[in-house]
Amino acid sequence: MDKTVFNYVLEHHRLSSDQLHFIPSENSLSINARLAFLTDIFGRYYFPIERGHSVFPGNEIIEKIYERCCELLREITGARFVTIKPISGLNAMTIALASLARSGETIATVAPANGGHGLTRVIARRLGVRVVHLPYDQDSFQINIDALPDFIAREKVALIYLDQQHILFPYHIKELRANTPESAKVYYDGSHVMGLIWGKHFQDPLREGADFFGGSTHKTVPGPHKAFIATNDEEQFVRVKASSEIFVSHDHGAEVAALALMLEEMRERWPDYAARVVKNAQYLASSLAKKGFHLAAEKLGFTMSHQLWIDIEPYMDAFDAAVALARCNIIVNACQVPTTVNRFAMRLGVQEVTYLGANEPEMEAVADIFKEIFIKKDFSEEKIKGRVREIKKCLRLPLDKIWLEKVVSILQV
Repeated sequence: MDKTVFNYVLEHHRLSSDQLHFIPSENSLSINARLAFLTDIFGRYYFPIERGHSVFPGNEIIEKIYERCCELLREITGARFVTIKPISGLNAMTIALASLARSGETIATVAPANGGHGLTRVIARRLGVRVVHLPYDQDSFQINIDALPDFIAREKVALIYLDQQHILFPYHIKELRANTPESAKVYYDGSHVMGLIWGKHFQDPLREGADFFGGSTHKTVPGPHKAFIATNDEEQFVRVKASSEIFVSHDHGAEVAALALMLEEMRERWPDYAARVVKNAQYLASSLAKKGFHLAAEKLGFTMSHQLWIDIEPYMDAFDAAVALARCNIIVNACQVPTTVNRFAMRLGVQEVTYLGANEPEMEAVADIFKEIFIKKDFSEEKIKGRVREIKKCLRLPLDKIWLEKVVSILQV
């Protein structure tokens, strides 16, 4: 008999339970937060209960969940206004660009060659918006602030959209804002580094001068696949909210509940978690470098984020390297990064294993495995899998069994 879809779901989960995941754009949602997807809210629409709008009665409790989620986001971002309408980071980007740049205007983004998101220019152009790339110094991993005033004036930039998906270091936002006219707005897409920002271990976009701050909630944030946009600009927020109503009909209530549950869970934990993420990334990078690997930004301390970039091509083709690691139950990302021109590298993120409890000993063990596979090239896949399994045994998601029992009991009614 052929396997059912449910069989495949269980098979994938069991396999993943034995793997170490180092994809920078992924994280694990706590089991407590996942419970929201088992409840009735998963299949319900929510719209504000107001006269003049389509009415969906019976949403009073769901409304409290939405209000709580927005309250927690305002608290953690320092913003007066927040929308949780976006259903993904790319969806949030589309809403932001549609709201803040009119057709025919010019926006400035980070070039993909310098780590900017490859789809920003595609979406902008579909909206009739012209795209130019910010002056950037790759050696310092920073926007060229000295060249910024002339660049903005020459290109008539209406919006600066900071969109790096390959990001090791914070932007100099204060200096950027000081050299940007008030007429040009600054949007900070913090999808990759959101959890580090919330833990006060990267930067504070709105307080440093960005006008808008948003992005996805499932990378360094251990949340569901969701997104938000935050600002203190009430007038511009009206435009953002109006666009979000056009681009998103329903914002997925179970994801909103899961996001709120995660925000409550992490409320006092952000500083420790963020500090450990950065410490683990720097430790793993340093350990790999000591073992003979070439990593980006060594002179700058490798990284101040969750990411580290390995130039793996001297040892093995990057795609083949990712496959070799996957056979040993270590999941990594092979892609082009700014420091490896015309070839792929390995881009690792330590946020997921850190959230599950990993610290320096686990980072050292992973570095040892990398050396055996790529430098010594003398290893047994099964033995490596066994070592990975032992590491993973100590890394577990939070679970309140009382919560689980309560959900199971209401499902059985």
